Amino acid sequence: MTKAFTDQDRRQHPRFPMRAYAKLTRAGQAWETHLLDMSLCGARLAVLDEHNLQPGDKVSLSVDIETLQLENINHKLIHLVGSLVHLREHLLGVEYQPASETDKQLLTLFLSQVE
Repeated sequence: MTKAFTDQDRRQHPRFPMRAYAKLTRAGQAWETHLLDMSLCGARLAVLDEHNLQPGDKVSLSVDIETLQLENINHKLIHLVGSLVHLREHLLGVEYQPASETDKQLLTLFLSQVE
């Protein structure tokens, strides 16, 4: 008998629930989003505006961390690049990597403070 895997089983990194703003961009188009949960390599977002996004689209995500006023973080945004992995109405799943080494450090620090 084979085991049915859940999304949580397939994830390599734990997701942390949160409420933050982010901007999702694809090919010159941008959408304001609400970040619902996040890990080192993926996130779940809510996009309230109309969009034409499809699974597989290459996207960029800029997470606004300024409003969260976290200790030891003096940057305003974390920049991530990746692709849209699933879509259900206004909820999106994005898999990503930090855009730079600085973004990787910011993401690690950011997630360590929201656990």
